Amino acid sequence: MPRPRGERGGPVFLGGLVRWAAVAVFIGVSAACAGASAATVYHVRPGDSLTAIARAHGTSVTTLARLNGLSPNGVLLAGSTLRLPETVQRYRVQPGDSLTSVAARFGTSVGELARLNQMSSTQMLLLGTVVHVPVRATSSPPAQGETYTVQRGDTLSSIALEHGVSLGALADLNQLSLGDVLLVGKRLILPANAIASTLAAYPRSTVRGSIVYWANHYGVDPHLAAALAWMESGFNNEMVSTAGAVGVMQITPATWDYVEQVLLLGRRVPRDADGNVRVGVAYLHHLLHLFGGDERQALAAYYQGARALQDAGFLPGTKQYVDDILALKARF
Repeated sequence: MPRPRGERGGPVFLGGLVRWAAVAVFIGVSAACAGASAATVYHVRPGDSLTAIARAHGTSVTTLARLNGLSPNGVLLAGSTLRLPETVQRYRVQPGDSLTSVAARFGTSVGELARLNQMSSTQMLLLGTVVHVPVRATSSPPAQGETYTVQRGDTLSSIALEHGVSLGALADLNQLSLGDVLLVGKRLILPANAIASTLAAYPRSTVRGSIVYWANHYGVDPHLAAALAWMESGFNNEMVSTAGAVGVMQITPATWDYVEQVLLLGRRVPRDADGNVRVGVAYLHHLLHLFGGDERQALAAYYQGARALQDAGFLPGTKQYVDDILALKARF
């Protein structure tokens, strides 16, 4: 039996229940209709919070609360209207664009982009229409060939984290294996996708810090784990899908039980953001092991279920999901 869209990471022993993509609906929005009102107001929906709305529109809770004369901790009334600061820009849809590809291009999540434009996350974009995308402050990557000199105590993983690059790309570029011991004074070439802000700069109390911690713990590329988490929820631990998948990594109750009972040998995991990340990364590690380290296969299994992937291959929507995460991986 197929499973509803939104359910994440069905464990192998449950038969890999399958999520089918919903029928896409075209957006018939003209450039004139996608004007200032979409960029300056937001209609509150059930379950919304100032924190989630601020995150979705690239602003802060304080700014949003002050603009609307609200307390930062206040409860929002569904159906009310909030004024939004001018933190969005207009983007005209190009050939081949989808919500996922546009989200990846502008460093946001599909859910955030859909909420910003008040549309379904399964909708298709009509060529030439205008959508609103959040304005992001981005850092310029270093030029190709920038180097780093190995210091005492460095590992390939710690250098990758410090410079915000893919561990695999760093190893490949320097013709190293992931387990190689680095000689002090050796000069390493950094991949061109290094970013100025480092993953290691995030404290454990944040979602990004939690992802780094558990990715290192389980030996998973933190950039892959971060891209998966962003694709699933935009780092929003309050998100709950219609299928009951919850949190940062969108974990179903069945998957959570499987990780606790089988992968962690009965160890209980707290039902908080850090615990959600731990369960998701542990399950991703399990899938990577199951599929011999193949990231595409592991991500596909996370999306549609391992058994379904083994039995039927990539289902409709899975390839796009995997491609988008691997594209996002370079941003983290």
